[in-house]
Parts: sequence; structure tokens; C-alpha cells
Amino acid sequence: MVRRFIDVGIAVKDLESAVATYSTVLGTTPRMLTHTDYAYPGLKGARFYLGNATLSLVASDDPHSTISEFIDRRGEGVNHLTFEVSDMADDLLRLAANGIELLTARPLDFPEGSVIFAHHRSLHGVQTAFVQPNPGVDLLLSPSP
Repeated sequence: MVRRFIDVGIAVKDLESAVATYSTVLGTTPRMLTHTDYAYPGLKGARFYLGNATLSLVASDDPHSTISEFIDRRGEGVNHLTFEVSDMADDLLRLAANGIELLTARPLDFPEGSVIFAHHRSLHGVQTAFVQPNPGVDLLLSPSP
């Protein structure tokens, strides 16, 4: 089952400009992310830790990346919502039983855990990520440098 809301992911063309804008609006600086922080290749970004949630800016220099393709189709804006789950295997069965279309056959690994995305057409136009953190990882706390 979903444990808690984690993140809003925003697709942006110009990461540096978006970081400057959101840093001013939010009054804080983000943790910068590189391709090694993502389950999908070619991505880079910034994550703002805001206590009970995070806001992630996601960009790419690769025109064939998932984010570049999203921006080409839909423009900049909200790309996904992220929810933390307690048991990925059980939750995948529950999602499938309820007709939720997943983008991959199995969860993908990233440094902080595993993630699987549900297709936006299954959830009323909003792509949704379900993550299970690795033991001892709190996705709402900025990792130590």
C-alpha cells in the first residue's frame, strides 16, 4: 500500500534556469542530481527537500531521453507524482489487478531504491511513480554529501 506522498517531478528544458527560478520561489537550494541518480538513462536534475515532500526538476541533454520526448509531446511541466510503497511486489500485483498499466515489466533500480512508473492513461493523465526505498533510506531527507 502507499505509505506516503514523496515528490512532484517537473520536466524542464533548461535545468540551470529552472533551478534559479525555483530556488528563488522556494527560498532554498536543491541537491543537484546526475544520471547516476536516475533509473532511466540520460537524465539530470535537481531535488528540493521541503519537509513533507520533495520537488524535482528533471532535464536531459539527450534528445531521445524520456524527459526530452515528454517535453516534445507535452511541453515543460508536471511529469510525474511519486508515492512510496511498503511492499513493491504486493503493490505491483494490486495495481495490475486494478487495471493500472505499468511502463516496465519490473521495477527499475536507482541508488535509493526501486521504482516503477504507471502510464498516465491509467491514472487520468498523470504519470505516477511508485518507489520502495532501500532499507534505512528516507526519501524525504537529503542524503549526506
